[in-house]
Amino acid sequence: MGLRWSGAAKWMRVLAWCCMGGVTALLVQAEVPRPDIPPGVVARTNFVYRTVGDRRAKLDVYLPTGPAPAGGRPAVVAIHGGGWCGGSRISYGRSAAVLARHGYVVIAIDYRLSGPASPSWPENIEDVREAVRWVRRHASEFGVDPGRIAAMGASAGGHLAALLGTDPDGPTGVEGPAPPAGEVSARVQAVIDFYGPTDLRALYALHLDPTGSIALFLGGTPDDAPGRYEAASPIRHVSRDDPPMLLIHGDDDARVPLDQSKALALALARADVRHRLIVVAEARHGFGFQFGRHDFLPDILDFLQSVWNVNPVAGRRPTGAAR
Repeated sequence: MGLRWSGAAKWMRVLAWCCMGGVTALLVQAEVPRPDIPPGVVARTNFVYRTVGDRRAKLDVYLPTGPAPAGGRPAVVAIHGGGWCGGSRISYGRSAAVLARHGYVVIAIDYRLSGPASPSWPENIEDVREAVRWVRRHASEFGVDPGRIAAMGASAGGHLAALLGTDPDGPTGVEGPAPPAGEVSARVQAVIDFYGPTDLRALYALHLDPTGSIALFLGGTPDDAPGRYEAASPIRHVSRDDPPMLLIHGDDDARVPLDQSKALALALARADVRHRLIVVAEARHGFGFQFGRHDFLPDILDFLQSVWNVNPVAGRRPTGAAR
């Protein structure tokens, strides 16, 4: 279902789209300026992992140097933010590539972005699912253990990572059939979500979507497309078999309030899903692996090690379950 525009409202659409450009810049501020590839990391770029019509979704792979251990390395699928309408796999991937220095294969992906009267749902989550399947199909080529794949994202990317964790193989509400029997699974074994939306209807009601980003993403308002708001909200899909999740959120976030992650954490607790919520004091929307004096890399590594129950990095102590 497309957005409903008529008469002078078309000019409002243009204005909203222009305003959203500024909002998008805020949503992806953690990704600029573009970082360099970390030393000791090998980048292999521009793989096409999905073709839909004329659109070619691409990904980049960041590898630790040296041969992979027997059984392969764990992998992290990195999903950039940007309000579902912007952002860059290149910038976010280079930031996330620091994990490759700690024994992980990092796969940074593109996905379908929204535009005026061109919603990206559900193609964006289908892109993310297909990226995980691509990693599994090419696991031996990149030395990946197909049984140890995590999804990580920030903002809109955190939303897609959490949705992948709670609804990995579909069907997505009324959006289409389940994958064929025997299809490679898109299920991940862990999720790292930096300040991603979790309940889109509640977020729309809170902001009344002044920039149009949620409505552009889903193709309408909650009244226009109620099924899409439900299907695209990770909180609606939580179940006992979901993977462990690490949620990181600032308590001064005006774009995606902390309550969004708190609500997901509560739903995970009720379903007895292992999780940890890190509340970052005075942090607004858009921070990266560091905020002030806090470095989240050790938290991420400890969380992943607790999930794998192995230690992929010599010298780092194993940790307990995610809290």
